Amino acid sequence: MIFQRSILREKIAVSAVILFTLLTIMLVLFLVRGLREAAGGAIAVDGVLQLMLITTLRYFPLVVVVTVIIGMIMTIARLYQDSEMAVWQASGLSNLSLLRPVMMLVIPMFLFLLFMNAVLTPWGNQQLAQTRNQSGIDELNLIQPGAFRTAQNGQRVFFVDEVVKSNSPEFRNVFVLQKMKTETLLVTAQRAKLDNTFDDRTFLVLENGLQYQDKFSEDYFQSMRYGRYGFSIDEFTGIKSRDLAEKPVALMTTHELLDNTKAPAKAEFYRRFSDSFMIVPMALLALVLGYVRPRGNTRALGVMMGLLVFMIYLNFIKLGESRVSSGRWSLAQAMGLVHGSMMVFSLLALWYRQNAWRFSFSQLLHRR
Repeated sequence: MIFQRSILREKIAVSAVILFTLLTIMLVLFLVRGLREAAGGAIAVDGVLQLMLITTLRYFPLVVVVTVIIGMIMTIARLYQDSEMAVWQASGLSNLSLLRPVMMLVIPMFLFLLFMNAVLTPWGNQQLAQTRNQSGIDELNLIQPGAFRTAQNGQRVFFVDEVVKSNSPEFRNVFVLQKMKTETLLVTAQRAKLDNTFDDRTFLVLENGLQYQDKFSEDYFQSMRYGRYGFSIDEFTGIKSRDLAEKPVALMTTHELLDNTKAPAKAEFYRRFSDSFMIVPMALLALVLGYVRPRGNTRALGVMMGLLVFMIYLNFIKLGESRVSSGRWSLAQAMGLVHGSMMVFSLLALWYRQNAWRFSFSQLLHRR
């Protein structure tokens, strides 16, 4: 009991420090990204903090897995490096005695990650999509009839005579001025609306109007009349109209995924479960990777190996997700091939660590 409490206490302390460090780095990176998007006009300035927190919540499960892996390897490595594990083994404990305190930490973390991926992550994805799209929707919905509206630091100017406000607003008698590096584009139209093309590209379609193009770098001016004219929405407002019309699987609740029989929904359910379950085989493997020679200085090697295996495992999970999404694998096949194989590998490594760690090829040849 004393052994389990001491190991568990040290693992929690080390993991807390690592988690705080990784979260700080991640928050700074997402803050810089949010400020860059706000400067480019993709989101509103007052939405930067919300975007940063929601994006952090989205990637938090993976950060927790990395934290637990590094914390376990460093804790176990310290036990061997300081010969503390030799003292416990002299008291009658084996290497497998580490398994119980590890599982005492991993099982609650697995349940917590399962809750996050089933409930909190979908909510975070919904809020993230709403934050990104709301900037573009507000940019269109806030256009008042008979008033000029500027966007992207004055690089874009709107004017409409009549607005039909909705999730996908429509306009009448439209005036659009777009300033670019080498030219200025002026477009007028009788009507405008959001639409998708046959290749699933989203456009703001203007109908029955005139276009004036002034390339001041070449002293060139052109005008033309058109029936239909399209602006790319990704460049023009940042709205994806298919996101307004159809709910992506990443925004669905877990209950909705279970009720959906389509392959993309099954792939999303597989991903959410995988992001939670991967902590179990990785924790078992950490028991093996944490072994170092007494008074050695190889803890960094174990951490590097753990991160390498984690990246390989994560890529296999992505492979399984793509196979399930394309219908080439069933959900059970993906679970068995990816997670089943990883569990078998971790258990075999743990068995080898316990029973055959001291074996060498020279000893085997000598026995023959």
